[in-house]
Amino acid sequence: MNLFTSPVPHRERSIFDRTLLRTDSPVYVIGAVNMDMSGTPAGPLRPGDSNPGRVMLSPGGVGRNIAENLRLLGRPVSLITIMGDDPYASVIREHCLNVGIDLQYSFIEPAGRTSVYLCVNEQNGDLNAAVSDMDICDELTPAKLEPLLPVLNHGAMVVADANLPEETLAWIAKNITVPIAADPVSVSKASRLRPLLSRLTLLKPNIPEAELLTGMTIQGDLNLSRAADALHRLGVRRVYLSLGDRGVWADDMRDGGALLPCIPGVIVNTTGCGDAFVAAAADAYLTGLNTMEGARRALAAAAICAEDSSAVSPRLSPEAIDLKLSFQM
Repeated sequence: MNLFTSPVPHRERSIFDRTLLRTDSPVYVIGAVNMDMSGTPAGPLRPGDSNPGRVMLSPGGVGRNIAENLRLLGRPVSLITIMGDDPYASVIREHCLNVGIDLQYSFIEPAGRTSVYLCVNEQNGDLNAAVSDMDICDELTPAKLEPLLPVLNHGAMVVADANLPEETLAWIAKNITVPIAADPVSVSKASRLRPLLSRLTLLKPNIPEAELLTGMTIQGDLNLSRAADALHRLGVRRVYLSLGDRGVWADDMRDGGALLPCIPGVIVNTTGCGDAFVAAAADAYLTGLNTMEGARRALAAAAICAEDSSAVSPRLSPEAIDLKLSFQM
């Protein structure tokens, strides 16, 4: 069963390099939506004990978060996902429509259960542990996407997350002709991206995810370049290797790489920072910016996200990124 929504307004952007990109077309994000439940203690986290603190309930999911960040950056976005026919789906659907995310190609699985992501943070907002109940994502199969192929190939870009089944990611690699960006999500799911690597314009793994995808141990800054080169040999054009609080190793298939530090700020919550990074990096690509400038804008977007208690900061905008970067000059 498909969901229905009305078209959303968008802003025009420039073409990239000498390649004719459909920058006024939607970005199609194919991935997960969750109901996020997060708990952050008021003091140091005590394992095995009840910790006083704050518990928040909000729509989330890697795909959904990336889609909302892209909307905040002025991109028209259509989210292709799957939910159960339950109260969580109603909340998520209403929120998506309110922020301008098109859901007309998403699916409702009447017998399914909408994904739930439960996490416990450290006092500073860093993730301590999480449990994800996301079996419904396995139902987002190639058979469901096949009728949408003409639509997808008239978009500006497809963004996929590794919550999708491997067969679906392989289908995307074989059939999608527009630029593709991907997020590995986690070490346990990153291997699903292997069939897609040869088609990726943009990839943002962390060190453990990159080690899994390349089969190499990454120790020391010299190995950052080698890991990026390994991913380039597999076909990835732009590699953004996340180094946590050290920043990112940004590496272009043609122009090489460099280490860019995080942008300082008051950290409230790190959940969702990677999703903001991917969205801003994709937006930068579609705007025509190079890999390094894309990394700088993506780091600024992640910093804005970290200053907010939500997984997506409503303060994110192109102007907010410009302002954040202006303080770094």
